[in-house]
Amino acid sequence: MMNFKRFIDQALDYKNSVASKYLPVDHGEILSKIREADHYLLSVKYDGHFYLLCYENGKVVFINSGGNVIEDLPLIDDAKTLFEESEIKKACIAGELYFNKGNERSRVFDLTANLDEKSPDIFFAAFDILSIDEKKYQRDELFNKHTKLDKIFSKGSRIHSIESKTVSSRKEIEDYYKQAVITDKHEGVIVKSAEGMIYKIKPSVTLDGVIIGYVESEDEREGMLREVLVAMLTEDNCYQITAKIGNGFSDDERKGLFKKLEMSKVDSNYIVASGAKVAFTMVKPELILEYTSIDLAAENSKGPIQKMCLKYEGSLFTPHQLRPCVSSMSPVFVRLRDDKNVNKDDIRFSQITDVIELENSENKLDLKQSKIIRREVFCKEVKGKKMVRKFLLWETNKSEHTDYPKYVFHFTDFSPSRKDMLKKEIRVTDSNKQVDEIYKNSILENVKKGWEPVK
Repeated sequence: MMNFKRFIDQALDYKNSVASKYLPVDHGEILSKIREADHYLLSVKYDGHFYLLCYENGKVVFINSGGNVIEDLPLIDDAKTLFEESEIKKACIAGELYFNKGNERSRVFDLTANLDEKSPDIFFAAFDILSIDEKKYQRDELFNKHTKLDKIFSKGSRIHSIESKTVSSRKEIEDYYKQAVITDKHEGVIVKSAEGMIYKIKPSVTLDGVIIGYVESEDEREGMLREVLVAMLTEDNCYQITAKIGNGFSDDERKGLFKKLEMSKVDSNYIVASGAKVAFTMVKPELILEYTSIDLAAENSKGPIQKMCLKYEGSLFTPHQLRPCVSSMSPVFVRLRDDKNVNKDDIRFSQITDVIELENSENKLDLKQSKIIRREVFCKEVKGKKMVRKFLLWETNKSEHTDYPKYVFHFTDFSPSRKDMLKKEIRVTDSNKQVDEIYKNSILENVKKGWEPVK
């Protein structure tokens, strides 16, 4: 009997250690981002699902990293015949299961729609070998493995070796990309370098979203924008967080946007950490921007990506639900879209689901309670007016979710004699040592002579 768990573990290991490490490259960056090497192995990228083709004791199955096992597709018999003709007893081969539409481009949605029907037009493109007849193939045996795959599947139709070509220059990679993607309409190109690097070249995706948060730069760039938090509207009128963008802004844009966003602050019951581990200041969702991303990934090493969907009512953001989403690879700001409005057409979340398939599951907001670690309050009275400074440190107990930091520090400064009576500072980190330093330094800086502790 075939040991499914063993193959599931191999699929998960391959996904985490190989497939997820492909370096995304925009087609305009081939000469600048792909390192020089003696030669490269090029192949087209099919728009389907990653599976292992497993053969043992005369039985063929397809198994993926999520534990899904497929045993009843028409191409199963094709695979068995090819292995028998090659006198192979055992095999574990990585590839892409996809739906063949002839001369039309096939998308992942086509595969999903036809899997339950057991369509005879579901194909498998083999692109790597994990093992054959107890021989384990090393990951750097790129060319040997492709030669072996070509030999095993030379007579295949529904199961075939992925088309590959060896070239010796990056200019040839550009030419191959133009033919495969622009002319033949494939999803992208995979480049395997003799140095061991693997690149994934795809057309960049252009998206529109609304800014719902920002972070200010520090030190000599104070008063300038560092990063923005972007969301799109779902059908149930929620703001689905989609990207954190810090690249593409000119210095003038950073100054101008910072001034605009500083005037639009709103409250939020949900804290989102920026790339610099500083909490985003949330703002009224009104400024729409256009941005590009080299690629959109629905999974990472921990599994399917989920991000928070927020409700916005009465100038307050509240967490609603963790939902399947994507990670944007190298997002870059392009421009503000004054010609678009905040509605479910102009910034619709389906911009993403039109490009990439997401899991249907949604997690209800059932999260662990945060735990307060330290809390101190100090008061000072000047000319009959009481000032208050409060320091609060807590552990979220939710850091397994990508949008949650492990620790949050919150400083509140209230002064009735000041124009801006209430000031807040929020810092987030995953380091126990760092958050302790943040707390202690804030106490030293803000609690001087005259401030008395309040119990």
